[in-house]
Amino acid sequence: MTLSFGSYKKLSSSKYQALMIFDFNSNTRSFKIADFTNLDLNFPNITVTALPIKYLKARYYLEIDSVETAKKLIYESMKSNPYIYAPEILLAQIYLSENKLDSALYYSKRAFYGITNNNRHRDTYFDVLAQLKDSISLDSAFVKIRKIDRGLDHWVDYIMTRNDINNKPDKRLLSIIEEMANKYPNQDSIRLKGLKRMVELGGSRYTQALVVAERGNIEFKNENYLEAIDLFETAIYLDDQQYLFYENAAMAYDNLKEYSKAEEYFDKVIYDFKTKDGKSEFIKGLMLIKNNNPKGCKYLETAAIKNYTDVESELKAINIFRQLCQS
Repeated sequence: MTLSFGSYKKLSSSKYQALMIFDFNSNTRSFKIADFTNLDLNFPNITVTALPIKYLKARYYLEIDSVETAKKLIYESMKSNPYIYAPEILLAQIYLSENKLDSALYYSKRAFYGITNNNRHRDTYFDVLAQLKDSISLDSAFVKIRKIDRGLDHWVDYIMTRNDINNKPDKRLLSIIEEMANKYPNQDSIRLKGLKRMVELGGSRYTQALVVAERGNIEFKNENYLEAIDLFETAIYLDDQQYLFYENAAMAYDNLKEYSKAEEYFDKVIYDFKTKDGKSEFIKGLMLIKNNNPKGCKYLETAAIKNYTDVESELKAINIFRQLCQS
């Protein structure tokens, strides 16, 4: 049996295609440029998945910083399949990295409106619009994506990008978050609350509070409790709706033996935020028992009912409760 020249070319190309598609899907680069010596980029010019072969090869040139060669291949690949828009989005990302925003906008917009329900297309287009502070185009894009079923990521990305562009908190975004909560009732409630809080405060203040609190965590781990308290109190000033800021401050106050302040903040977590994990009850209970206050057993019992286990020590609240309160 003999193969036609065309069949031979397809067979020869298929082994390259399999590896290139694997690299594409796993975001790896197992090929080297020299490995492409025997690959004909023009026949066939697309893979079995309809991705242009020149587009896939361009990715390897980007790996070795041959950007102009990569661009040339990407431009050529658009002619191979003008309906897939993967080359356009890669080109937009290159131009965005080069701060050539007009070109990045042109190609990312083509990709977004060519195939809208694609996270990569949306991410890149919104990144460009954020750089340009183009809220009008962003709002127009949201009109299109809010109609897409199973488009939760589209909504979240729009809200975060719009919030980034805004100079101050935007009440309109809060109504969109409410609409999103109704449309997608099974989403992560913690993620939703964080998103809402970010909009209420404005992105910069929300982010600043998290950064300051993380610095507090570092000082706490280094047993610099006074410095940690200063940082946690600052985080609370920036955002007084994050229970972890109060809980961490309470633990620092406990370590400094400022028990009344520690108890005030533990109570804030327990009774105002009504947390469900039992951590504040557990630590407050131990603090009270340490100070010969029998009410500590009440809090340890609550922590035990909530099945609290300390992550670092692996102590179970139920065992500590039995040991200290039932022996």
